[in-house]
Amino acid sequence: MKSLLLFSLLLLSPTAYGYNAIVRGFESIRAEGMGDVRYTTGLFEENLYGNPARSTENGENEFQFLNTTVEVGSNTFSAASAISKSNENNLSGFAGQVGKPVSAHVQLIPAAFYKNHFWTDKWSFGVDMMVGAQALFEISNAGFIDPMALITAGPTVNLARRLLPEDRLSIGTNLHTEFRGTSGGSLGVLDFLNGTSIPTQIKGGSGMGFDLDLGATFKPHWTFLKCQYEIGGGFNNILGGSYTQLGNRIAGWNKDPLATPRTFNFGVAARRKDLRFFDSYQLALEFTDIGNNAWGSPYRLVHLGTEERWKFIALRAGINQGYFTGGFGFDLKFFELNFATYAEELGLNPGIVSDRRYAANFGFKI
Repeated sequence: MKSLLLFSLLLLSPTAYGYNAIVRGFESIRAEGMGDVRYTTGLFEENLYGNPARSTENGENEFQFLNTTVEVGSNTFSAASAISKSNENNLSGFAGQVGKPVSAHVQLIPAAFYKNHFWTDKWSFGVDMMVGAQALFEISNAGFIDPMALITAGPTVNLARRLLPEDRLSIGTNLHTEFRGTSGGSLGVLDFLNGTSIPTQIKGGSGMGFDLDLGATFKPHWTFLKCQYEIGGGFNNILGGSYTQLGNRIAGWNKDPLATPRTFNFGVAARRKDLRFFDSYQLALEFTDIGNNAWGSPYRLVHLGTEERWKFIALRAGINQGYFTGGFGFDLKFFELNFATYAEELGLNPGIVSDRRYAANFGFKI
């Protein structure tokens, strides 16, 4: 009878889609607010997970600590409330969530150090330690919860060098060493409610390994609209993003963890100082995650964003995969605070199913 009730409720619910999200191990709230452009605009920690050559643009040496990011999808709180009210004999809460994405992401960089002039004034250096956990799941018409959970932890080291007169060319590399664990297969709704067999079903993969990024930036002598221009690009996870070379699997989690595939990313940015009442202005167009979008539309790779700064305040806006983004931040002497909202396409084509997310980031620096 319970199975019949579940089946009947789910037939009355909206259709659930199979999600094909682009999975990334690192999220930047600043970038998300401006369309998720990073390869021609990123600074400090963004370069350790984006374009490593951009670390030569860090304006100063900096020590960061307790850099914390929290991100939730717009359906997360309503789904949690509905699930908490459900039980084996009352599945209406679950039925109302069929086809709706539920997502959350927590990220912590306990400590990081960036040196603008390392060894000589031609080199830059950065190192950090990051711990992150993210989850995305849906409830399908067939009565299953299909989870995608990823936990990562490990250090990253960055090294970059300036080349050519006026330092117009920069090249850089990142070395990632990371432990990661990921969830397993689907979980039945009734199993979730009565608590049976859950540990066995959700066990997935784990492992430890390393990978590399390569990147470059170039500043041509263009003068259109009195802007300075920069072209940038990078190869991320050159070794395939499996992170299994060093073993160290958790007992019972014997499969390979979810990989973040090798990707190619490139774009162009324009910058100008003293634009009306703003201290600085920048606009960037990028094409990213090429290689991490199997069977997906090319539109999921397009990102457009802008940022305007006035004293310690930054305003951001953009388009990510065809959806509008926005955000703002406060850059104080020893403290930084950022907010953003953006939407991520979970289908293979724009407009199938989007997950509107809201994110906040804060951290201390010296």
